[in-house]
Amino acid sequence: MFQNTWARLMENPVAKRLLSHGVWAMAGKFGTVFLSLLVNSLLARILSPKEVGIYFLLFSIVTFGSYIGMLGLRQTVVRLIAENLNEPDRVRILVKRILKIGLVGALGFAVFFVIFFQSIATSVFNMKIVMPIVVLVSVWIFIDIFQQIISEGFRGFHNIKFASIFGGFLSSLMLVISLFLIYFLGESRLITVVGLMVISLLTSVTIAGWLFKRQVSSVRETDPALTLPSLETISYRGILGVSMPLLIFTVTAFFLYQSDLWIVGAFGSEEEVAIYGAAFRLVLLVSMPIVIADMITPPLIAQMNAQNKLKEIEGTLRSVSTIASIPAIAVIIVFIAGGQLILGLIFGEFYKGGAVILSILCIGQFFNVIAGAAGSTLMMTGNQKAIMYITLFSSVLMIGGSIIAVQKYGPTGVAVVKSAGLLLQNFLMIVVTKRKLGIWAHMKWITKLSLPKKEDSYKVEREAN
Repeated sequence: MFQNTWARLMENPVAKRLLSHGVWAMAGKFGTVFLSLLVNSLLARILSPKEVGIYFLLFSIVTFGSYIGMLGLRQTVVRLIAENLNEPDRVRILVKRILKIGLVGALGFAVFFVIFFQSIATSVFNMKIVMPIVVLVSVWIFIDIFQQIISEGFRGFHNIKFASIFGGFLSSLMLVISLFLIYFLGESRLITVVGLMVISLLTSVTIAGWLFKRQVSSVRETDPALTLPSLETISYRGILGVSMPLLIFTVTAFFLYQSDLWIVGAFGSEEEVAIYGAAFRLVLLVSMPIVIADMITPPLIAQMNAQNKLKEIEGTLRSVSTIASIPAIAVIIVFIAGGQLILGLIFGEFYKGGAVILSILCIGQFFNVIAGAAGSTLMMTGNQKAIMYITLFSSVLMIGGSIIAVQKYGPTGVAVVKSAGLLLQNFLMIVVTKRKLGIWAHMKWITKLSLPKKEDSYKVEREAN
């Protein structure tokens, strides 16, 4: 069966393109996740458990700040560039406008952060953060916003190689090298770690920005006969019309996926945050194959939807989701069976207490694995409001339940409620994708893998290009 599937894959232009992109996406994501694990492992040995807990919270806050400052542009840039690739002048205008919007959002949030974060950290998390760290973290957020916009811009151009390299791999590599140096030198201050993160990001974004400018300049018209979206879609109003619902979705998705760490931080000790954060960071490995699939399919979905050809790639989307689920399920089994040992090896003896939390969070990630490309399909087909409402509804229930659970059951109760929230969100995304678009995009059983017919695939490939 696998030999026949592979043979059909090699004859299928759409699938071959996804496979080619997938190699870079996989290499970049595997590398980034491996380096992130190294970073976390080194930090657990450089910093005290209390400082590790603070770092995990700061990292989560940076992620949140980047989402707010980007104003929903992370997904918007992929979709709009992919839809307008056939018109070079449009692409150049679009990129300039997106970068200007991003600059306003990044500056606005960075200033807000510097002014208010110290009081927020004290009142919500009972943390005292000195102003030099606050300033460094605000710069971290500012640079991270442009790293994500530029890397997703490369994805809109179907340049998965650069999207993978500059989406976190290069900056993580530089940070690992720096942390090894301070580890052997005996440096153990949190401010040093944050400063090294800023330097690593700045170097990566500088290189990425130069290459992205060359990418934009090299766009050429390929097929004058293709119908393009209206000019209104690349106006400031049109861009914000797409990005603002995605901003709300991104923020609510953040609360669904990461507010559990904040809730533990608000009601627990820094040591509890460190243990929960270690399990939280490790469980990201489960979703990595699905994230890789989401890195390569959105540009194709956007193009095919713009040409009313979405139904023709349904089989490929579901096969990609299914193939991505295989390693994810394998990681879930390993983490549930040997979570205590793995946490001890990576983070140290203190963190073995997070094994139960790790197992529960793995179950929640399994629901993400089942949903596959359903969320990306909704976002790339103009249904950003639908996914926004789904995620908002799920997040409100999850946050409310977590606040109740943490006071009675501690971090373990929070993990249970989070997994239930992920179950609800992913079930709704699967159902709404079918009702709105008439296609399924979630995983299927491995024995039912299918690809488009060869003759249909050539037709789709020609139109995609």
